[in-house]
Amino acid sequence: QGMKGQELADRVAIVTGGAGGIGRAAAALLVAAGAKAVIADVDIDRGEELAAHIGEEDAAVKPTDVSDAQQVQDLVEFATERFGGLHIMFNNAGIGSPLKRFLPDDLEDFSRIMSVNLFGVLVGSQRAARYMKDNGGGCIINNASIAAINAGTGMMSYRASKAAVAHVTKCMAIDLAPYGIR
Repeated sequence: QGMKGQELADRVAIVTGGAGGIGRAAAALLVAAGAKAVIADVDIDRGEELAAHIGEEDAAVKPTDVSDAQQVQDLVEFATERFGGLHIMFNNAGIGSPLKRFLPDDLEDFSRIMSVNLFGVLVGSQRAARYMKDNGGGCIINNASIAAINAGTGMMSYRASKAAVAHVTKCMAIDLAPYGIR
């Protein structure tokens, strides 16, 4: 809402987890600022409803489970083919966990949380950066959480995943800076 003009005209963005919450708001704001947005989500119905609301000339939906590297690669290819480039990658998709205390936690959700919250960010950043490296650079945004830095009870898998996202983002920034990717 608060963006003025078309600051992002001729830019193409991917928003993972784009059908709801922060991702939904980000996709709408990106389009309002002039960008084309690819809404990537496992919730296809909500994604399509959002794209229809935003305007299908400016937004497209790509069903994507970010824990699957091939689906993420397909997502990047879809964005570049549909809108002619990729300038912004918002790795926003994430899943939470029930508030379980550490000792009784069966940790059954650990692998799925790490697959979506950490691997999804790693592979999303990598596949976007591989394209951006040869196409003028770009911007990668990784959504972590206050849980990345503030300790608390329960949700150890979630907290660990978000702490890892915060740290790996700093490492990626160092690795990708020479290619004009921030």
